[in-house]
Amino acid sequence: MINAAGRTAGSPSELARANALLPARLLEEAARVNVKLVHLGSAAEYGAVPEGHASREDDPARPLSPYGASKLAGTVLIKEALRSGRVQAAVLRLTNPLGAGLGAGTLPGRAARELAQATRAGQDTVRFGPLGARRDFVDARDVARAAVHALTSDLSGVVNMGSGQARPVRDLVDGLVTLTGFRGQILEDAPGSPRSGDVPYQRADISRLRDSGFTLRHTFHDSLDSLLCGLEPTEARSPVPG
Repeated sequence: MINAAGRTAGSPSELARANALLPARLLEEAARVNVKLVHLGSAAEYGAVPEGHASREDDPARPLSPYGASKLAGTVLIKEALRSGRVQAAVLRLTNPLGAGLGAGTLPGRAARELAQATRAGQDTVRFGPLGARRDFVDARDVARAAVHALTSDLSGVVNMGSGQARPVRDLVDGLVTLTGFRGQILEDAPGSPRSGDVPYQRADISRLRDSGFTLRHTFHDSLDSLLCGLEPTEARSPVPG
C-alpha cells in the first residue's frame, strides 16, 4: 500500500486529518490485511538546518510550520507502529518533487505557467519573490519509482528521498526561462514566501536510499521539461526561438 495523499495547505485541523489521521487509518488497514505501507513524508519535518548540511534520517525533527508538524505526526505514528511490530512500513521523506502536474499553488507550477503565458503575450517582465533560497529538487518520476522500490525492498522506517543537491530556486526560474524562450526581465521584488525565509537551505542525505540499490534516472533539466510539457494546452510553452 502506497499513501501519496495529503494536504500542503489548510487549517491546522484540515492538515491534521489529511497528514496524520489518514495515515493512522491506513496503518490499521495495513495491519489488518498484513501488507506493507509506504507513506510519503516531507523534508519540512526537519525544519531549519545549517547551510551546507545534508539532513539525515536520524537528525532531530523540528518542523516550523503547521504543515511540517502534521506530516511529522503521521511519521511518528508509523514509526511507533513499526517499532511495536504491528506493520511493515517505510516513510519516504521527500524534498521538493518537480515535474508534470504541479499546481499553480507551488512555485514551480506557478513559474511554469506565468513564464509560458508571458512568452506568448510578449510581456516585458515577470515578478517573483526573492529566489535565493536553496532547495533539493527531485524528479517526480523518480519519487514514484522510489515509492515502488521501498514497497518491494526491505527498506523500513524513515528514508530520505531527494536529489542530494541544493540548488538556488533561481536555477529553476532560469531553466524555465530558457525552455519557454522568455526574453523579458525577471524581477524578484514581489512578496517572498514565509517558508523560504524560515528555511533558506534544504538538502537531503540520500545515502540510505542509494545503499539499498536505488538510483536516480532524471536530471534537473528533465524535470523542468516534464513540468512544462505537463501544462494544459492553453498554458503550453511557445517554441524556443531558433
